[in-house]
Amino acid sequence: MSWDVSLYKFTKRYRRIQDIPGDEQPHPLGTRSEVQAAVSDAFPGTNWNDPAWGIYDVEFGSIEFNLGKDDSVRSLALHARASAAIVGGILQLCERLGCQAIDLSDSSLLDQSEHPTAGLEKWRKYRDQIIQESQG
Repeated sequence: MSWDVSLYKFTKRYRRIQDIPGDEQPHPLGTRSEVQAAVSDAFPGTNWNDPAWGIYDVEFGSIEFNLGKDDSVRSLALHARASAAIVGGILQLCERLGCQAIDLSDSSLLDQSEHPTAGLEKWRKYRDQIIQESQG
């Protein structure tokens, strides 16, 4: 179970997910090495033992970065299990790559949201409830 976010470089910056036309064809985020470098800048110490799957693991949580197998990275999936402290790094990564992040829990664009941590906080509350119920 994780809080999931997908990164895409659209042809323009959108305010709402509903504004993205059905025929939108995102641009590549970059080559595998460019995207790995951007991730490692935003999340120092990310483990790239598997070039398609980076793992960032620190005291306040973890993120798995799924780049896929192609050298041209068209999208980046993030699977986070962390505190809200992780969101600033995600926004920094988007700035570096010139892309936008879609919070898959509520279909919002993180950079356009008044509360970019809202989806993560909702996920953490749900996770904590499940853990509590399983222990009770």
